[in-house]
Amino acid sequence: MIGDSVREAAPLPPVPAMPLRPARALSVQTLLRTVPTNSLAVLDDALFEELIVFRRYLLQPVVFVSDPAAIRHVLIDRFDDYPRLTSIRRLFETDLRTGSLASEGETWRRHRRVATPTIDHRAIRPDVPGLIAIAEQMADGLAAGPETVDIERWVGGLATLLWNQVVTGGDPAGIPILRWLSKVPHKPRPIDLVPMPAWLARHFVHHRRDPARAELDRQLHAMIAARKAPGFTGAPDLLHRLAHARDRQDGAPLPDDEVRDEAASLIAGGAASVRALTWIWYLLALHPEVEARFHAELDAVLGDRPPLPEDLPKLTYTRRVLDEVMRLYPPIPVILRQAARADVVGGRRIRRGTFVAVLPWIVHRHRRLWQDPDRFDPDRFLDANAAGRPKLAYLPFAAGPRVCVGASFAVTQMLATIAVLGRRFRFRLASDAPVVPFGAISLQPKGGLPVRIERR
Repeated sequence: MIGDSVREAAPLPPVPAMPLRPARALSVQTLLRTVPTNSLAVLDDALFEELIVFRRYLLQPVVFVSDPAAIRHVLIDRFDDYPRLTSIRRLFETDLRTGSLASEGETWRRHRRVATPTIDHRAIRPDVPGLIAIAEQMADGLAAGPETVDIERWVGGLATLLWNQVVTGGDPAGIPILRWLSKVPHKPRPIDLVPMPAWLARHFVHHRRDPARAELDRQLHAMIAARKAPGFTGAPDLLHRLAHARDRQDGAPLPDDEVRDEAASLIAGGAASVRALTWIWYLLALHPEVEARFHAELDAVLGDRPPLPEDLPKLTYTRRVLDEVMRLYPPIPVILRQAARADVVGGRRIRRGTFVAVLPWIVHRHRRLWQDPDRFDPDRFLDANAAGRPKLAYLPFAAGPRVCVGASFAVTQMLATIAVLGRRFRFRLASDAPVVPFGAISLQPKGGLPVRIERR
């Protein structure tokens, strides 16, 4: 019979949350109103169809670049010709001053040379056992706590403790400093995004200061000074390494004020780089078949014991899950540059002063670069499936000289935490309310992400 040969269609997998895409480009007035609320909500559908899109907002030309070859041109090959937008940099400058997140030119280069060895994979390797121990202690509290928790807020608290372990060796006095700097830059207002001369920006932008900043700044200076003192007996934490670091070109240290600025910059950058620790539990809750494979790998590698540092490279499927989470919800969703001189991008001439937008949020979901781009599929990152895909179709931590200096630490920290939590728990969405990704400097679920905890 006909009915005997008909199979019920398998249900389609859920589409992970995203803001509604406008059908067409927004007006300047609507764009300026929307960006401070959710920068992702201004990205219209055409941007996910074409690899190079030119727009003009009033008198300002803007080019959206998703073509991997053009991304390489802007972020790597002609890096010096594409500095960051002055209006965005000023948002960081108030609190970070000469730090690498707020500087350009030779100041940035010198800071980068000094800072990179203090946070690379070799420098953080001794911290990994301590990070795992903190994650296990926090997991104990999660097991003994309420059944429902806002995992976004909980992960934020855990990330602060983990980062404080690296930055200060776990000194409780570092926690308020990390919390202050995790809010840098402050949420932009429309006026902050308008190009203006430096003297005017000092009035409109730089006056925005946290009332507690002076005291927290004094404490940060004091912690750095303590680590520079001859009698310091503490662990060689990040502040210690930075205080004693030297420029590999001339052997000179950073001046004391610039050590403070770079420490503040590294701390602020570390806060945004681990947002995937929230989104992974949301995506696993939506995709039980992926969650089952994830748990099976943890059980096979770890059994019933906590992870060890040497276990992390063995978690190959878990790493693919993390990569796919960062594809859909990149830690750095927006990269903005400005052409310092006339150039050709993607075969099109652009004039000096053009804003160049490389948006991982778009690149990672672009229909010309990824098959079924809004679907969650960790096996995209199998070597066989990644063959032929341009390298710069995936840039969760940016790319080129300004690639996130803490990317190695962020991945290690996230893998360790995922292993600790995944070995012990499942997380189920505790609300039927829609999850809306909120894009500012980093990416987070608007209003948090309530989940119900199930012990495995």
